[in-house]
Amino acid sequence: MASNPYVKSLIWLVGFGGIGYGLMLLTEPNAEKIERIRASGSPTQLSENDKKKALFMKKLQEAATTSTPIYRPAPSDKKDN
Repeated sequence: MASNPYVKSLIWLVGFGGIGYGLMLLTEPNAEKIERIRASGSPTQLSENDKKKALFMKKLQEAATTSTPIYRPAPSDKKDN
C-alpha cells in the first residue's frame, strides 16, 4: 500500500500542510505586537529623508495617473514669478 504513488503523495501533502499550518500558528503576531507595528508606522514620526521619499512617491503616483510628463509641471502647479 505504501508503494502506491497516490498514497505517498497524500502522506507528503498532509505532512507538509501540517508543518506549514503549525509554523503559521507559531509565527502569528499577537494583538500587542500588531499595535506596536501600527504605532511605529505613523506619519507624524517620519524623518526628513522619509518625508522626501513619501513626497517623491506621491509625485510618481500622480505622474502615473496623468498623461502629462513628470518633467513638465501641470497647469495648476504654475508659480507666479
